[in-house]
Amino acid sequence: MDVGTFLLMLALAYAFGVLWYDLLPGMLPAQVWRVAVFPFLGIFLAESVLPPFFTFDPVFGGLHVLTAAIGSLVAVIVDWAIARARHPATVSRPEPLAA
Repeated sequence: MDVGTFLLMLALAYAFGVLWYDLLPGMLPAQVWRVAVFPFLGIFLAESVLPPFFTFDPVFGGLHVLTAAIGSLVAVIVDWAIARARHPATVSRPEPLAA
């Protein structure tokens, strides 16, 4: 992997992470690294698995654009679901007291 491809992948991972986390019902994670790490891993796994299936996917800078978008979206959804399961929402109003 070239240094330019790695830097492009890192920039794409952060950009897709901000996009997908903002579109999901929730907030951006407090840690900046978490916004980029999970999409980066998703792009990495998708680039190794999906290109044989998408023959029409355009390539820019050595990365398949559609594959990168799909991989980052799946990784963010997995991270979001795990975070929601580990930290459930707080009760919005108190339960009524029994008289």
